Amino acid sequence: MTWFAEHRQQWIADMLAVYGFINRAHLQRKFGVSSAQAAIDFRTFNVAHPDAMTYDNRKKIYLSTTAPKALIDKL
Repeated sequence: MTWFAEHRQQWIADMLAVYGFINRAHLQRKFGVSSAQAAIDFRTFNVAHPDAMTYDNRKKIYLSTTAPKALIDKL
């Protein structure tokens, strides 16, 4: 894995820890990657950390499985 890919992986973990959610647009805006690359990054993160996040189809975001419920309900 390249340094850039590792940096995006760490950023995903940080955003889940701090905000409790993240989506593809966040990665695209922060790193200037395509939607397809953002999807690959999330898939890679999910393989490495299968219990760290879940996808909410209705809200189209990845939610931290450890985020406080009160935070998630506000989204």
